[in-house]
Formats: sequence, structure tokens, C-alpha cells
Amino acid sequence: MKNSIILSAIAVLFLLSSCNENQAPQNQEEMIAEADSTKEVESSGLKVAFIYGDTINTNYRFLIDAQDELAKEQGVIEERINRKLQKAEKRAMELQKQAPTMTQMQVQEAQLELQNLDIEIQQFQERLATDFRKREAELQVEYTDRVNKMLEEYNADGTYDMILNFQPGGNLLWIKDSYDITDEVLTKLNDQYDADLSASAEDKATK
Repeated sequence: MKNSIILSAIAVLFLLSSCNENQAPQNQEEMIAEADSTKEVESSGLKVAFIYGDTINTNYRFLIDAQDELAKEQGVIEERINRKLQKAEKRAMELQKQAPTMTQMQVQEAQLELQNLDIEIQQFQERLATDFRKREAELQVEYTDRVNKMLEEYNADGTYDMILNFQPGGNLLWIKDSYDITDEVLTKLNDQYDADLSASAEDKATK
């Protein structure tokens, strides 16, 4: 099982209550029209900023640690499954060697035992996979919550009406570099994560 953490790109919008939610463009003409609308945003006084989502995904230490955790867990799962398979294969070889001297009843019992072993292994794999996906989902939710909370704190003074995610190939084709707040947000995210780790370590030390 080779699962990788797929964490959603940041798409947090701080919209004025009077603004309607826009649909993603469906064709090239609409995408070009969206790029042209930047002038309208600027002239209307709507204050925007953007974040390079790929930069956050690559350099946010929480995500790096989360990926390491899942990779280690994947290794543990594969090792446990292999041990289970080896044990089943060993038992199958033992029964195969005994087969020539077995009665018909014993053969049927051996076949049933092997079938049950196969079912047991499948259930074991499914249970481990379910636990892995559950942990993966928990980390994704935590990631989203951390980013949302940080952006809310970052924009607590209401400086921006909208914070966008800018990624190559996305719907947002172009935006001024002066609207880029990636480095500031990434620094705050990592500082907060480091502080949380320190607090957690201190808490464990006092118990």
C-alpha cells in the first residue's frame, strides 16, 4: 500500500458580505476574462493578497512531519502484513507436506483452515488500511485548521477582503507580486508549529 498525503491547497477567502461567490471559469475565454477583472478589483477598492500554495506545502514543517509520520506508519503496516503472510505461507507448506498422508476429512479441514487464513489476512490488511486513511484524514483536517486559523489571525485587522491561492495551472492566471504574503504567512505558520511542539514537550515532561 503506497498512500501519500494529499493535502488540499489553500483556498481561504475573506469576502465582504456584499460580494457574491464566483464560479470557476469553464473555458479559456472565461479564464482570460478573469485575469482582466484584476483591474476592476483594484479600482473598486477590494483589497486582495495571495499565497503560493506549493511553497506552503513544501516548506511548512507541520506537513513535512506529517509526511514523515505517514511514511513510517506505511513501513510498519507493510512489515506487519509481511509477517502475517509469511506465517500463513509457512502453515500452507506444512499442510501441503502432510497432504499425502491425510484422510479426506483432514484434507477438507486443511482447505478450510487455509481459506480462513486468507480471509483473516484480507481483513487484517483492510483494518490497517482503514486506520492509515483515518490518520491521513486527521492530519489533513489539522493542516487545514492550522492554515485557516493563521490566516484569520493574520487578517484580524481586516486589511484584506480576499486571500487567494496562486498555483501554476490554476484558475488565477496572473496577479501582482506586491500582493504576495507567502513568506510572512509561512514564517508565522512555522513559528506557531514550533511553539506548539515546545509546549507539547513541556507538558509531557511535567507528567
